Amino acid sequence: MKALLVTQARYGSSRFPGKILKKIGNKTLLQIHLERLKRSKKVQHFMVATTQEPEAASIVEIARMAGFDTYQGSLTDVLDRFYQAANGFNPDVVIRVTSDCPLNDGVLVDEMLEKFSQSGGDYLSNVLPPTFPDGLDIELIKFSSLKKAWAEAKDPVEREHVTPYIYKRPNQFSIANFTSGRDLSKLRLTLDYPEDLALLTELIRVNGEDKSWRDYVLALENNPGLRLLNSQFSRSGV
Repeated sequence: MKALLVTQARYGSSRFPGKILKKIGNKTLLQIHLERLKRSKKVQHFMVATTQEPEAASIVEIARMAGFDTYQGSLTDVLDRFYQAANGFNPDVVIRVTSDCPLNDGVLVDEMLEKFSQSGGDYLSNVLPPTFPDGLDIELIKFSSLKKAWAEAKDPVEREHVTPYIYKRPNQFSIANFTSGRDLSKLRLTLDYPEDLALLTELIRVNGEDKSWRDYVLALENNPGLRLLNSQFSRSGV
């Protein structure tokens, strides 16, 4: 199975502009994110799908240094940007992640790819419903299904969020969910607010940047004070 991983990255953010270019130690959060995805053994190609914002030049440079190909496309029609980034590779499956999940894990990507290859479905995610911490969101889409969504989706929400056209149509597509085995969905490892950055900084300072996602979960569960740094924020949708 030919697998392409595409991570979406942009500079602008209404809640926390430039967040993925913030640094922990001497590395940007984007660099940490990309290096952790490279832990995958089953993905053949890695891509950063970014925008044409002036600040995207820094994103492109970091991506290329990490061994990722790049594509720059629409800021608002994210489905088009995502599809165009994947189209030249003609993959069997596209893995969708986002760069505001800096501790996402290529090993987890491989576990989900294994299930996807066995199921023969159109779409597999770990967020419908979520049982993993916020910040470990992963979606796998059969490329032919992604192409159909790109060609047919008209709703602006479906263009902005890439996959709703697929997962909201279980009568047209084979949909499956990947679970962690227990509900960890209220834990936050994502990067939406400065408070999230404070948590991630402390978590990486103590544990390093190359641990398994399970190690970070254990650190959060053993440190209630750490969880309080960003506990005021609730999880958003897929």
